[in-house]
Amino acid sequence: MSLITPTFARPNNALLGTMHQAPRPPYCDDDIEDYKADPKGFLLDKFELHRNSIRVFHNWIITATYYLPDQLDVEGTDRKLILPDKVLDEALWQGKVGLVVAMGPLAFKDDEHIKFAGQQLSVGDWVMYDIMEGRQFTIGRLHCRRLKDTQVVMQVEDPRLIY
Repeated sequence: MSLITPTFARPNNALLGTMHQAPRPPYCDDDIEDYKADPKGFLLDKFELHRNSIRVFHNWIITATYYLPDQLDVEGTDRKLILPDKVLDEALWQGKVGLVVAMGPLAFKDDEHIKFAGQQLSVGDWVMYDIMEGRQFTIGRLHCRRLKDTQVVMQVEDPRLIY
């Protein structure tokens, strides 16, 4: 009698990136510093990889959810505050801020029922919305929400202002 021991190959990380069903932060260990330095540029670059594969319709707005980095620098020291996974997970459930990464052609266009009074957003703007608004989904590794233009509450300069 012989004992056959199966060998398991390490899965391809690129494949896992597409198969992963649960939302997760947009950064990996390799690129956390890039995300911390410029979350807006980082999210826009990540979305750019998929831009040609996506076309948004009507007045939908697609936002990439802002996550706190897993470590925060403590100003004036060389120390870091390491955030627990639970805090990071709250971006999914309590995250109220996202970066506009795409908009449909009718977003912020006046019609007979809704007047925007000149209010407008552009790709690259940080926006705040109610956590109950918008369906969540993932594009590549980006956790996103789709919102109607009327569901955006305000534009913010810094996503860390909103909790």
